[in-house]
Amino acid sequence: MLHDEVVMKKYRWGTHKIVQETPDAVSIYFDTAQQPISYLPGQYLNLRCLIDGEMVIRSYSFSSHPTEEFPSITIKRVEGGKMSTYLLSQASQMEWWDVDAPFGTFCIDEQASSRPLVLLAGGSGISPLFSMLKSSRVSTVVPLLIYANKSPEETIFWNDLEALQTTGQAQAYYSFSKPDFATSDNRYKIGRFSEAVLYELLEQHPLHVNGADFYICGPMGLIELYQSVLMRFGVDPAKIHTEFFDPHPEAQAVVSDDGIVKDVLVHYMDDTYFNDELHSYQCTSLIEVQGGQSLLEAMQHHSIKVPSSCKNGTCGVCWAVKTQGSVQMINNHTLTERDIEEGIVLLCQSYPLDQEVTISLG
Repeated sequence: MLHDEVVMKKYRWGTHKIVQETPDAVSIYFDTAQQPISYLPGQYLNLRCLIDGEMVIRSYSFSSHPTEEFPSITIKRVEGGKMSTYLLSQASQMEWWDVDAPFGTFCIDEQASSRPLVLLAGGSGISPLFSMLKSSRVSTVVPLLIYANKSPEETIFWNDLEALQTTGQAQAYYSFSKPDFATSDNRYKIGRFSEAVLYELLEQHPLHVNGADFYICGPMGLIELYQSVLMRFGVDPAKIHTEFFDPHPEAQAVVSDDGIVKDVLVHYMDDTYFNDELHSYQCTSLIEVQGGQSLLEAMQHHSIKVPSSCKNGTCGVCWAVKTQGSVQMINNHTLTERDIEEGIVLLCQSYPLDQEVTISLG
């Protein structure tokens, strides 16, 4: 459960600076104008950008630590990715950013434990783990980082990570898949990590591994490799925490459907232009939700503007507050227990169970 002060909010931040981390990755440092923002290492925000007339929303992990003055995220170019391609070329020209934050349960509570940290990353999956590396958690051993990438030049935060290694604040090991990188340093493996190599690494660091919390973030195939090695090593599954950048591979849960159309009351804000000025109005609509239809699908069918992105329960963009009635939320990878207790639901994953459901859009 998150700290009481960690609450999802909407923000409008300025640009503090843009840092080119690699040829295909940039970090955006936000100027919050000293507006308070509370988040935990490992959490993420949702960024909204108008691109070619379309509002695009994507989720990005905080790469900064909550104690830093300027919150930051790091974006790596994704082939065919509309947002990442746009920001890699345009971020330096942008003055303002619309942000919803914080989201996510893939995080550490710095006050809760003195257990060691083992962080396993691949590619841009380093972002939330980099925030964790700056954690003030007290342990008898420094964090152990295992990080797969293509080359040092394409490794996000390369200089910062090596500085942490040099100053004794982390123990880092890397694999570089490009064969043209040569080194005799045993912290660098040429080629991809194998299960045997990873298992041997863990065996060599019993002080780091015994009783540790394990955090994994990266591409799906690498995540599965890391998980397989940890399970083979005998790590308690409850100590393994995973953040997926790709859609979760789980089977779709069964939706309770009695075949009865449900009436749902929706409170929301609607915008309209009048005399070249934008006016916002508080609206209430009673909509019909068909059997097997999610609340998000029903609202969009009734032309209620609802922001959405992943539609699989991962990003948290379509969150809303259920004030009455009962719903079935089939998948949830972002809301905390406290969020759910307060009535927050993900519309893309929520289905009404009775005729009393009332929803208030954020």
